[in-house]
Amino acid sequence: MSKYIDFTPETASEEYALLAGRVEAFANYVVHEKYSISKEMCAAMLGFELPEEQTEEDEPDDVEINWFDKD
Repeated sequence: MSKYIDFTPETASEEYALLAGRVEAFANYVVHEKYSISKEMCAAMLGFELPEEQTEEDEPDDVEINWFDKD
């Protein structure tokens, strides 16, 4: 994620102000957005990265697992 403003809060008050500003901007965006918003946009505005999604190939197939067989 790229940052447009390179600011690192040094005190709890500065960190609170940064978070409050992000939440206020996010709330204003949500109120004025006509259509639904993407999770990518939400993450970018609130300042966190989304976890990478797993593909279906990485996930085990529950059909092949016999849950009642405890050998």
